Amino acid sequence: METVRDLVLPARLRDRLKEPFGILLRGKHPQTSLKAKEIILEKMPPKLVAVGDIVTRNLIEVGLVPDICIIDGKTLRTVNENVSLPNSVQMKIKNPAAMISAGVWNILKKAYDSNVPIEIFVEGEEDLLTMPAILLAPDKSLVIYGQPKEGLVIVEVDNNKKEEVKDIISHMEAI
Repeated sequence: METVRDLVLPARLRDRLKEPFGILLRGKHPQTSLKAKEIILEKMPPKLVAVGDIVTRNLIEVGLVPDICIIDGKTLRTVNENVSLPNSVQMKIKNPAAMISAGVWNILKKAYDSNVPIEIFVEGEEDLLTMPAILLAPDKSLVIYGQPKEGLVIVEVDNNKKEEVKDIISHMEAI
């Protein structure tokens, strides 16, 4: 699925997005990150994607460098974070809060095609970019994001996950 228009998340979909897309590892770092590391090393995904500054930093701390990280320099929308992938190529994209901007699709395609780690820095908010990251990922890839105040979510990408995400995106408002 690709869109040439910006998509806005309507209020009626917000509750649906509070449910994890994958396996929720409850708890705090480092326990959740170490458990995620076990899962990642067992599955050996074709691509490992981290969405969020804290998730990225915590994975790096336990010795995992994601193939792609999507960060915005903040945590919980306020606290400034300074995280970066070692030996990565940086890309920037503007993505306002509660939106998936049209340019996200191309930048993610380029990131998935890369053979070096890619750091996508988002001017705005990265939360909803988990969905295009899932949709564009090769099957069996893992997309990891934080579930606020609960832990980490690990999504193993397959057709069912992609269909779930397509359904949500189909209900967003194109502008």
